[in-house]
Amino acid sequence: MTNDLEHLLNLAKRKLSVAVLTALHEGPLRYSKLHHAVSQASPDVVHARTLTDTLAYLRAHDLVEHHQGDDGADYRLTHGGVELLDLLGEIDRWSREHRASGERT
Repeated sequence: MTNDLEHLLNLAKRKLSVAVLTALHEGPLRYSKLHHAVSQASPDVVHARTLTDTLAYLRAHDLVEHHQGDDGADYRLTHGGVELLDLLGEIDRWSREHRASGERT
């Protein structure tokens, strides 16, 4: 397996990364709204520090950007974040399809 593919799989395994990307898929969110959305999607308590660390990780990998506008700051997906979320959606679809076909055998 290539290092790039391993990197992608490690990213997908990070606890909140996929939840953050999914929450931002509908559009930019301020930190408090993002925290609420991710908390609603998680069975565990999402601590602010954990979300902040996840956002820093996603920003460092150019998947999320912190945008400062006249009316405040928000987080939004970069082009790479949108592409990754689309790819993860395809992987999820593939997984469900193959899990279903494996259950029939």
